[in-house]
Amino acid sequence: MANKNDIEFDRSKPISLYYQLQEKFLKKIQTGEWKSGQKIPPEIELCRIYNLSRITVRKAIEELVHSGHLVRFQGKGTFVVSVSLEQKLSKFYSFSEALLQKGKKEHVKMLSFTVEKADAGTAGSLGMDRDERVFRVLRLRSVDDTAYAVETSYIPYSLCPRLTERDIVEKGLYNSMRALGVNPQRIIEKFRADAIHPYEAKQMKLKAGQPIIHIERTTFDGPVIIELCNSIVRGDFFTYTVELKS
Repeated sequence: MANKNDIEFDRSKPISLYYQLQEKFLKKIQTGEWKSGQKIPPEIELCRIYNLSRITVRKAIEELVHSGHLVRFQGKGTFVVSVSLEQKLSKFYSFSEALLQKGKKEHVKMLSFTVEKADAGTAGSLGMDRDERVFRVLRLRSVDDTAYAVETSYIPYSLCPRLTERDIVEKGLYNSMRALGVNPQRIIEKFRADAIHPYEAKQMKLKAGQPIIHIERTTFDGPVIIELCNSIVRGDFFTYTVELKS
């Protein structure tokens, strides 16, 4: 039940009611009263609690959706976002470093680490012959006990045959590759909206078919392709920004 201070508004201030309500909602998120991933009450109930119009309540919610604190799912409701990060795509970026800047600690779980023959599609993307060996590294990224990404990386075996699962778990993929003389220098990424497949949905505890962002990343050391990575990322966790200059 909302307390008196929570439901009262100062109507004498030259501050809009929706902004005052937005601040109250934001405080609930920041204090953990509305927890990460929690569904907030529907608009009609919030109107009753705060004795405000639906337009005012909707505007407050829309502002928090725009700022990345809340996310709406059609037919399901509005939920608190666990992490909201804006990632500028003008330079190399790291999910882990971006989360640390937000005071969050990421957990990366190794789902599988294998050496296998590249299929035609993977071999073509890596610029190698079919059936050449590749490392296949499958990882699950989580924060606040919520999985936000599944990544599958393919690395030509011949580039760093001494790469081990332990190296990646302890130092991360790129640091492990650098230690073996393979240096990520340039990245090309392609983004598209997609629907999550059953395997990734199970790992991320989402429903199959839920909208996600699919990222295909190709990493180079000079002219040599050293990694192909396919990432399935929850769209409510990250905003990607591209800056264009004339």
